[in-house]
Amino acid sequence: MENNLFLSKFWSRVWALLIDSLILGIFGYILGSVFENFFISLGEEAKLIGWFISLAYFSILNSKLNNGQTIGKKIMKIQVTDIEGRTVSLKTSFIRSLILTAPFFLNGFKITGSETFSVVNIIQSMIIFTLGLGIMVFYIFNKETRQSLHDIVAKTYVVQDHRNNTVTMMPQPKKLPFYITAALLLLVIITSVYSYSSNSEIKKLLPVYEKVSQQDHVLRASISVNHFSGNKQHVYTISIKTDKKQQYDGHMENDPIIKEAVETFLNSNAYDSDQDVLNVVIGSGFDIGIARQNYSYNVFKPIFKWRETYKL
Repeated sequence: MENNLFLSKFWSRVWALLIDSLILGIFGYILGSVFENFFISLGEEAKLIGWFISLAYFSILNSKLNNGQTIGKKIMKIQVTDIEGRTVSLKTSFIRSLILTAPFFLNGFKITGSETFSVVNIIQSMIIFTLGLGIMVFYIFNKETRQSLHDIVAKTYVVQDHRNNTVTMMPQPKKLPFYITAALLLLVIITSVYSYSSNSEIKKLLPVYEKVSQQDHVLRASISVNHFSGNKQHVYTISIKTDKKQQYDGHMENDPIIKEAVETFLNSNAYDSDQDVLNVVIGSGFDIGIARQNYSYNVFKPIFKWRETYKL
């Protein structure tokens, strides 16, 4: 289609996004200082607060209500328009912002009540990953129209805030970004499936993970295993995030959450030897997407020492 637009340069968009992210981060830090305990108690759902704030920021300011310019875009002298150079409606700006922000706020987000490896969570992860990957790939490789994935869906362009006097034809995006996104996505799928199917140690730890995740006051848990180089000793790490702010008292092994998690692990027979090491990391904090704060402490002992501690 014909237009008289100067497309934004790559680094102008990057700097605008960094400025906007900094502004949102400062606002999030202030909110976190005031409502820290409340955000900690929300756990994963706290991200939705930051997502709502970001959606409102980008949707309103990138629309015709603010001349298609967030604060970052205004500083960099660029704006969001349609093919004819007109600023877009709030509805179009919302759709564009929804696609842009979703991967960054929903990455790793677990739907309440769903199993970690359920079909719902796997499909959700695939969709969010594809969106995030596509946004980055199109930012880098779509040099023809400088549209990222959210621009293509919303049929918007990021342009310099002044116009050319001559009318030109807007080129069509090439297929290379589509191919790159699809290839990377396929590679990750294959790698993930292979890693999971070939790693028997992780499979043995899944029941431990599920039980620890279901403990009272546990918002999120993870478990991993590593090897000391040069010998066959394993190091198991259980990481736990709780719904209350953690305070270090010098005897974290007395914490009932840690005690229950360790007992679950010891009773699972998921480890090979009492000489193996179990590291338990317990922490709290909040993540609202635009700001985060974490507190964590760990207890690191050979398994036989854990048995002595709890007289098991």
